[in-house]
Amino acid sequence: MKIIETRLAPNPRRVRIFLAEKGIEVPFEQVDLMKGDLKTDAFTKLNRLQRVPVLVLDDGTSICESIAICRYFEELQPNPPLFGTGPLGRAQVE
Repeated sequence: MKIIETRLAPNPRRVRIFLAEKGIEVPFEQVDLMKGDLKTDAFTKLNRLQRVPVLVLDDGTSICESIAICRYFEELQPNPPLFGTGPLGRAQVE
């Protein structure tokens, strides 16, 4: 499992903060927006929208939106519950 990101982009930063609050460590791989790394065929196969971050699971599955990545980790490690608990708590966080 790894997260492909560009360090200075805001959406990957959200994921890094979320993981830090959860106490989860995941390796990060850097890509360079300015060099066109997101436009390559290999990256486009991971995320056809050519944006970061991308979570690549061990089986090759990719999850491409920052909120989806955070929700994936919330399900894997529900404590502390950063998206709230129960219907009302989740709705209030949302």
